Amino acid sequence: MKKIALLHFAYPPNIGGVEGMVKEHAEILTNLGYEVTIITGSGEEKDPKIKLVVIPELQSVLSFNPFLQEKILDKGIIDDEFYKLAATIEQGLEKALEKIDVVVVHNMITIVRNLPFVFAFKNFVKKYPKKKYFGWIHDHSYINEFQIKDLDKITNSKFERELLTTPIKNLTYILISESFREPFIKLMGLHDGETTVIPNGIDIRHFLEIDDLIWEIIEKYNLIRHFPLILSPVNILERKNIDYCLEIIAHLKKTYPDIGYIITGKPSQHRSTEEYYDRLKKKVADLGIKDNVIFFNEFLNRALMRTEIHDLYQISDMVFFLSKSENFGLPLLEAALTKTAILVSDLKVFREVGGEFIKYIDYKTVSPAEASEIVKNFVEQSLRVKLHYRSRTQYDLKTILKEKFIPLL
Repeated sequence: MKKIALLHFAYPPNIGGVEGMVKEHAEILTNLGYEVTIITGSGEEKDPKIKLVVIPELQSVLSFNPFLQEKILDKGIIDDEFYKLAATIEQGLEKALEKIDVVVVHNMITIVRNLPFVFAFKNFVKKYPKKKYFGWIHDHSYINEFQIKDLDKITNSKFERELLTTPIKNLTYILISESFREPFIKLMGLHDGETTVIPNGIDIRHFLEIDDLIWEIIEKYNLIRHFPLILSPVNILERKNIDYCLEIIAHLKKTYPDIGYIITGKPSQHRSTEEYYDRLKKKVADLGIKDNVIFFNEFLNRALMRTEIHDLYQISDMVFFLSKSENFGLPLLEAALTKTAILVSDLKVFREVGGEFIKYIDYKTVSPAEASEIVKNFVEQSLRVKLHYRSRTQYDLKTILKEKFIPLL
């Protein structure tokens, strides 16, 4: 497996968007089996699987030598002090990158914060051309709001300008958006084929604080990809009306072949419900929705914890709570507090709890086919549901790295 180095000015606990992103990249790549080394000017790493190398001279020059930074940028003076720092940095890189196969520099070669590093890194790439190099570009000092700045007004030396606008040979530029790539290739004199776009993403598991068990199930059944993903946080009792829900799912599958339906509970220990459960499983088979329905009871012999149920609400697009009878109805409140859409049966107690803020259907008079049309209309009109699906499928960071970055290696 290839050894990968990720470079940035700083690393957590230092605060910054790129700092946090680099840490997430390190964790995901490590979990995918790569040997990851962080090379940074400042930071800490407690995970023993991730190696951390601190080279203080990689920080922004302003943080350790403001007079040199002023001389380089404001006065345009490139003298022995500049080259001495660059030589120190290059020596540090040679030692830290000696056994590294892939070098990924996050946002350091297009920013004016440490021009001696840019100079040293360019020399290093020329000296060791057999390694694989990536410049992961989040910003460029000469681009603002997708417009190239007037370089004559903002730069004080030809040296600085050439350092930040001359492409590095043998390095692949990764841009975080198509919008940013357009001015970048124009500024750098590159062609589309010399760059690639890999968008930023969210580490969904960490951001939503999803428990281990639930994430294991999400990955096993690829729930991220199911749409719409519908949840019934109920036990397997006849009054929960799960058979009616299954028929709705079967109708919806005609429009959404990747629909997912999760039933969290299990047959009651206090009454005989195994026969009903067996009927439900037969119904799933008869309706042709075995690939769409997940009974948690089949692989979990305990009740879900509150935090685990919360995770399922957060990842789901909608809740079905179509009971024939209830004395209260906590899922209404759970769905409300997690901002998850919910479809409920028209019971007096549900109207007491949910008021006019919930969509009710009378399962006695509304057929499963008619109910499926109600759900379909809601899904098609809900920007929130569509954005939720787009975010979890197109911007899951692990998926992005696996599908867009790993192939480049």
